[in-house]
Amino acid sequence: MKKYLFALLLALAFFLIQFFTLPDYGVSWDEALHFMRGQAYLHYFLTGRLSYADLNIPDLDSLKGNQLQQFWGKRSLYQSDVHNGEFFVNGVSEKKIGHPPLNDDLAATLNYVFFQKLGIVSDITSYHLFNIFASSILVFIVTVFALETFGVLAGVVSFLSLVTYPLFFSEAHFNIKDPIEAAFFAGSIWAFYKLMNSKRPRWIAILALFLGLAIGTKFNILFLPFILCPYILFSFPQIISAPLEVVKKVPLRFYIWGILGILLAGGLFFISWPSLWSGFPKSLIYVLKYYRDIGTGYNYQPDNYYFLGFNLYPLLWIIFTTPPVVLTLSVLGVISTFFVKGNKRNILVLWFVWLLIPILRVTLPKASIYGGDRQIMEFIPAMALLSGAGAWGILKCIKEKSLKNIVALLLVLVFIYPAFVLVKMYPNQNVYFNSLIGGLKGASEQNFPSWGNSLGNAYKQGTDWLNKNAEKSAKVALIQGTKANAPLILFRPDIDYDITNFSGMQRGGEYLMELVFNDTGKAFYYRWEYVDNFLEPVYEVKVDGVVILKIWKNDLAHTKSDHRFTEQLYKGDIKVNSDDHFLILSADEKILLSKISINLDDSCRPIGESYIETSIDGKIWTKEKDPVSSDQLVGIRVVSDNTLNFLFAGREARFIRISFEKPQLCKLSTSDIKFMVLK
Repeated sequence: MKKYLFALLLALAFFLIQFFTLPDYGVSWDEALHFMRGQAYLHYFLTGRLSYADLNIPDLDSLKGNQLQQFWGKRSLYQSDVHNGEFFVNGVSEKKIGHPPLNDDLAATLNYVFFQKLGIVSDITSYHLFNIFASSILVFIVTVFALETFGVLAGVVSFLSLVTYPLFFSEAHFNIKDPIEAAFFAGSIWAFYKLMNSKRPRWIAILALFLGLAIGTKFNILFLPFILCPYILFSFPQIISAPLEVVKKVPLRFYIWGILGILLAGGLFFISWPSLWSGFPKSLIYVLKYYRDIGTGYNYQPDNYYFLGFNLYPLLWIIFTTPPVVLTLSVLGVISTFFVKGNKRNILVLWFVWLLIPILRVTLPKASIYGGDRQIMEFIPAMALLSGAGAWGILKCIKEKSLKNIVALLLVLVFIYPAFVLVKMYPNQNVYFNSLIGGLKGASEQNFPSWGNSLGNAYKQGTDWLNKNAEKSAKVALIQGTKANAPLILFRPDIDYDITNFSGMQRGGEYLMELVFNDTGKAFYYRWEYVDNFLEPVYEVKVDGVVILKIWKNDLAHTKSDHRFTEQLYKGDIKVNSDDHFLILSADEKILLSKISINLDDSCRPIGESYIETSIDGKIWTKEKDPVSSDQLVGIRVVSDNTLNFLFAGREARFIRISFEKPQLCKLSTSDIKFMVLK
């Protein structure tokens, strides 16, 4: 009981630190959809209604910041009249299926209690209460698991290894999937271990509860058998030699509890997901296809990260983002497996395989992972436990008692530096890289995939700066993010925050904000080129000397001195030619392009998946990254109403060519074409 109490106190300390630091962390970029889905399902469970019409309170997402205040505690920003029960429950299709929603439902429940009913915490904080509560459960499980098996030092070191792990400490605040799944994943393994060693049926119920919570959050838990089976074979070899005898020795009540446990786990998964009810089991097949599609078939990393088809990126990410002390101790924990016997060896095998399987499943040929290793965060508790075992192994090698005490103290004190790193990087610990790659600076210089990816957390620091420094009624937009990434509720009430507030060369004085990192999903290239080419940042969030967020002000005063051009209509001659693949436009001199406009008649349509290239000499061509079929500006198509309007961020060119299926059929005159140039 003392071990449980000690672990509980450490978990409580972690919870309180997380709670009091919540205001400094943001919202991850995919939390919005999870919050809205959770609210839609919760409202459906409580009222049977698919819409929020019964609330008699306006959809808060349609209001300006200063209108939100009067609805404090009455309606969550994420009770959206667009993404409501009618959207999530009705009309289920393959495109609307994603991860299971039990974590969404539970987060929405805490919002309902602590924000909507009690009004004692803010809207967003109430959702994040679930994140830090589940993460604190993980801290408790890891600590008590180590205490029970390897003693006090291992328990303390495992605790410190987990809570000072930068990715976990940071994203426990705002990642609604991965730390939660890691907690329920760990709970399942711990409960199984307790069941096998205590032979008490109550652990079947606890195991079933964790399994239900885990599968109701993410399907990562489906790989659990690959972890548990080696442990069973090592611990109970008689299962192989005499399986029937083992089966006969198991009391009947265990089988009954097992059946009830399966029903409990399956029930939690199924009941929490109303959209799964429609068309079941076909809807379940959609889920399996979703996981197949996101987990296989696409290489997000460059080819040099692959060896014989195996993706080395996940392993390299762990090596480069794990604090060196944890990395060293966990390796020693793995080595200890070869030098101990009995139950301790079996436990180390369990922990090692637990560490290995999540990494292996995203390393195998055709497996995919992006954005770092946060999607397999269940490896972190295993590493923390092995770290504790490594500390235990060091102490076992020392015979003198007084020296043991000194070494034990030193093994605890070495975590002062990882704790210092957490403070130094606050609140951006999830972009941490260790000294093996030269920190975040080294990762950025080597362009390591997804360096600087804060998962949207850094937006909060940007909004804080704008709230403090932007003039009254200032306009704000993101470069490519949406209101889901930086919620309206975070902004000062008078600020006009809208994704369409981008004036380009008109220089309307709006503030433009965006994350800066190695982004494999970059879009709106014109907007990016515009701010990079023309504007000086007015604010930057830097970590380890590396910028992870920028804010620009789009006015003449903050335009680079050598780019203070004005936009004018080109009055020179424009020639039109074509070949087998391209419509070619040419000016009679080199110009600095800002925009081309073309009136397309029926002979030019459909334009399809076209693209544009520019050239100074007509020989060397540069392809524009924005396709013609895209929106260069939010909600504004390049081709609309038989007109093509394509923007350039000051492109030096004389020739422009546009790909067409049959360009020779496109009948254009020079009067149909306009060039806007910068002078």
